[in-house]
Amino acid sequence: MEKERRRHRRYQRSDLELDVARPGIKGILSINPTSECLDFSLAGLQFSSPKQFSKGEKLILDLRVYEIHIRELKAQVITSKARAKGLFCTGVRFCFEEKSMQRPEISHALLQIEDKLRSAQEYPFTA
Repeated sequence: MEKERRRHRRYQRSDLELDVARPGIKGILSINPTSECLDFSLAGLQFSSPKQFSKGEKLILDLRVYEIHIRELKAQVITSKARAKGLFCTGVRFCFEEKSMQRPEISHALLQIEDKLRSAQEYPFTA
């Protein structure tokens, strides 16, 4: 992830909404933690949640920014560190080696999200 982190610019969360779940029956039977996206890049993202995840753990993510909605992105935990007030900061990388992640619409949607976040960061609305 270190190389990927340097290769792709990271963007503040802006209007990015995130749902996190575990894959398979584990994800169906357990309550999914409330998560807040901290930053995003084309390689992965960081989020804050009350649940600590293990390094190497596989996750399923749903991302929403404005009209763009990507369901069931496969990701793997690379870091999970304690923050203040019982929250954990978790870094994940997208698992592009998975066949379902190699569909062109996934790459296209991630590029659209990056574009929306970059535009929001470079041209913020002024009140």
